[in-house]
Amino acid sequence: MASIASPQERHKLQSYIAYLTARFLMALFRLLPRSLSIGMLNLAALLAYWVDVKHRRIARTNLTIAFPELTPRERDRIGWRSFQNTARNLVEAARLPLLSPQNIGSLVEYDSQFGLENYLLARRTGKPLLYLTGHFSAWELLPAAHALYGYPLSFVTRPLDNPPLERYVLRLREASGNKTVPKKNSTRVILEKLKQGEAVGILMDQNTSPQEGIFADLFGVPAATSTSLALFALRTHAVVLPGFLTPSIGGKYRIRFLEPLDLIRTGDMNRDVELNTRVFNRILEGIIRRYPETWLWGHKRWKNRPDENSPDLYELSPEDLMEFLKQRKDRR
Repeated sequence: MASIASPQERHKLQSYIAYLTARFLMALFRLLPRSLSIGMLNLAALLAYWVDVKHRRIARTNLTIAFPELTPRERDRIGWRSFQNTARNLVEAARLPLLSPQNIGSLVEYDSQFGLENYLLARRTGKPLLYLTGHFSAWELLPAAHALYGYPLSFVTRPLDNPPLERYVLRLREASGNKTVPKKNSTRVILEKLKQGEAVGILMDQNTSPQEGIFADLFGVPAATSTSLALFALRTHAVVLPGFLTPSIGGKYRIRFLEPLDLIRTGDMNRDVELNTRVFNRILEGIIRRYPETWLWGHKRWKNRPDENSPDLYELSPEDLMEFLKQRKDRR
């Protein structure tokens, strides 16, 4: 009589099947012409936006918070294009092993106005460097392209729950010369790298636990925001450089670096961490406002709330959400 697999064995089998499926798709995206892969996933992402009710509702809630002045149709347009952007990110991630210092210029260039010069300005200070960034455009491509131009970095990641897939993704991310730092227990490693004058990238546009951050306004609504970037910068005197990728003509991308930031220093560390974290959120909000279709709207950015009396924004009806936003605007 055949034995019944335990839950752990079933989970392990499911994880391995998911890993093999991902490996197959990634290999397929490398073999097919890039334009064909992107076109196929653009169609799949458009379909997913209308079929995946859960994430469409999350995106609609987020977009209502950010752009209450837009019509539902205008917000949906941003939403499904954001899904397509995520699909393109998958294609670019799959094709990372095909990139080299010799061919990276055919896909990614530095912006002529806000590009390499701001990065070099930050490096000329002789201080360690912290990149302020988020899930914009092809976010997996950004550090790889920058490294292939000769500027490798380390960046913080949350390991996947699938160990074989995590090892594979790790190889993709480090193929261009970068190093990844797992988020869990990363403080010591990051501090060591910064004290050695290295560059470290931190994506801080996602929801976090209240224990790991503060509630800082994003689009006028408090969002649980990691304070790690501010803490590291203040403790190590690192330069903070906002950086992100934007789409360009002909299916290419541009690396954009804003000017290095002057940190607020009042002498009160707790207050400085809070004030600088709020500044970082305002910068991220500005990028999102300018390039809304390139951001990851399907994530519950406002999931955690400041107190028990704050409503779960993702459970409100569209009408109740608009009323909540109106009341906040009136109070301001």
